[in-house]
Amino acid sequence: MSSTASYHAINAGGAEPPAEAGRESAIRSLNSEDDTERERTPVELSDSHASRRLVSLATGEDHDALEATTLDSGFLDHESAVLKILSWAWDIILTVLPLLFIVLAILAAKLDGSPVATSEYGGRVVEITRLGPTIYPILFAMVAARFYKNAARYRLERPRGMKMSSLEQVFGSQSFSSALERLFVVRAQLLLGALILSTWAMSPLGGQSSSRLLRTQERRIESRHPIYYDDRAFKPSVWGETTDYTISASDIVQALYSGLFLSPKTQQRAFSDVWGRPKIPQLPRNWRHGENSEAWRLIDSDALREGREEFTSLIGVNIQSPDFSDNTTRYDFEVQSTYFNLECKMIADAVTIVDLRHIIYWKPGFGTPSQKTDLRQAIPSDGASGSFVPILTYPTCNSSTPYLLYTSSSPATRGRYYSVFNCTMAKFRLETKMRCTVQGCSPQEQRQVLNSTEDSEMSRDLLGGFFQYQVQNALDAWPSMTKIVPWRASATENFIANDKNVYANQAFRNWTGVDEDMFSSRLTTAFNMAWEAGIDPYSVMKGSSLIEQTSSAAESWTNETLALVTRTDDVYYVNVAWASILIFATTVLQILAIGGLVLRCLIRGPDILGFASALTRDNRYVPVNGGSSLDGADRAKCLGDMRVRIADVQPQESCGYVAFSVLPNGDGNKEGEVPFRPLEKKRLYR
Repeated sequence: MSSTASYHAINAGGAEPPAEAGRESAIRSLNSEDDTERERTPVELSDSHASRRLVSLATGEDHDALEATTLDSGFLDHESAVLKILSWAWDIILTVLPLLFIVLAILAAKLDGSPVATSEYGGRVVEITRLGPTIYPILFAMVAARFYKNAARYRLERPRGMKMSSLEQVFGSQSFSSALERLFVVRAQLLLGALILSTWAMSPLGGQSSSRLLRTQERRIESRHPIYYDDRAFKPSVWGETTDYTISASDIVQALYSGLFLSPKTQQRAFSDVWGRPKIPQLPRNWRHGENSEAWRLIDSDALREGREEFTSLIGVNIQSPDFSDNTTRYDFEVQSTYFNLECKMIADAVTIVDLRHIIYWKPGFGTPSQKTDLRQAIPSDGASGSFVPILTYPTCNSSTPYLLYTSSSPATRGRYYSVFNCTMAKFRLETKMRCTVQGCSPQEQRQVLNSTEDSEMSRDLLGGFFQYQVQNALDAWPSMTKIVPWRASATENFIANDKNVYANQAFRNWTGVDEDMFSSRLTTAFNMAWEAGIDPYSVMKGSSLIEQTSSAAESWTNETLALVTRTDDVYYVNVAWASILIFATTVLQILAIGGLVLRCLIRGPDILGFASALTRDNRYVPVNGGSSLDGADRAKCLGDMRVRIADVQPQESCGYVAFSVLPNGDGNKEGEVPFRPLEKKRLYR
């Protein structure tokens, strides 16, 4: 029943090989029924959507039965139900997947302006955007490749078919590089190729736009909030009565004063005191208030850190604790404060106690007439008062402005010498701009408040008898606020001299040639420390027993100021340009996905484009009959053991003929038996 397979020419002008070669190369016998069915005209079916084909792949055995396959839209009937379900599921999933990037853009738009710290899903969205450059091109390649392949298959099944150049351009555009290659190699459909390239260009744009879709950036949030603080000029003092100091508060005041001297230099020069309260800088000595009026001066932070400028006191301003639950919070506000400013000139250097009688001054009577006396009368001869003696004096009987005589013991061979400084006293009121963060507070700008109501009242207080009485009480207690060591300089004078260790039992200070500006600045700091240590000393940590507890915070503090509260937090911002590109690219991708799925549903024929097994169809040199309805993958599985090659199928001719052919059983290299010949570099082929 066997017969030699019949062949059809592979092209209109192809020549048939010799009969012997044809018989020897036909290693697979096809039964006569197959030959008959192969030449039979396809049966016309009543259904307009289907036709009948006969399928038979003979691989060495006779087949008595033929299998018929209906070519319906979509998938072929010979595929299993499981494969159909999986194929449909995959195609649907592939069509829906681009929508996820639209959802990503919507989620990013919702995150625009949202704080990073409180966002529920912002972190996950950011992680997804980082995967965009990887996922998007892969998804785009799968969707676009499916679309162009299905477009080519669908167009081929139309009655008018399609041009070969168009087929090559469309089907060959399985990637950006292949589309670009087809555009330059085929060069027949430039407009179509450019359109295909433009769609493939959406792949990198979509991937990059998804990664640049969302960013985090700091945002400043400003608000106004009241801040309460204590102006020590309006706090109760222990200097009004000597008994208030000597009986109840001397230990507290001395502990505060001497404890500040024990702090290291870095702490003394820091912007906050040992309790974390901001310190107020002194006005520089070269600051001319008359010229600068009430202009703000920029505080030199480096000069304060290096000790070239001084603070009014090492005791800072007590302020209400700001809320730093958010570490980025910053408070900017202004505080007012007062301090005693001393301008000192040396009027006697290394003189004996006898020479002090030549320094005449008027002693305030505090309710009684002033008395004229000399400095010798005020200095104890045994030195029991310590190494220095401060005295509040008047230059004349009718003078209303007091000044300070500061007498310091100087080293001598026998006994002691004295250095005397005449210091004018003034009470300055300052307004200082503060900036507080979680690290602490620091002064930014400063000015002297002139002609204010408070300034006028303080000027009258300084001239008033009771206030001068308080100042004199503070001056009397000042030398004993640190331990008095006979024939040794006090810690106060060592501080004024800017010693690193003020409790090193230094000898009496030699003030000859001292810088008077430096002396005045540090003397100002030391005296204001002594004065402020006696101003409500129990409330250093706001635990004063002298202050009545109230329900209102405003009633517990002497001053209120309005602070500018600035908070910075990281928020999400959407890049509108990249979001627009992502939406546009994904829209193109979604159109390709839907188009690919629709075309897949409309295609009836087998999928043979792009499969090497399709080269065995209707090939006179591959003796396979039937199977026209098989996809390329199914055909490859059926012919899995067949060995094929590209060779010269007309080796006897002067011009060879290159064809895709099958290898016969055996090695196929014996001369005279197999009419195949390997391709040669110098041989001519037609």
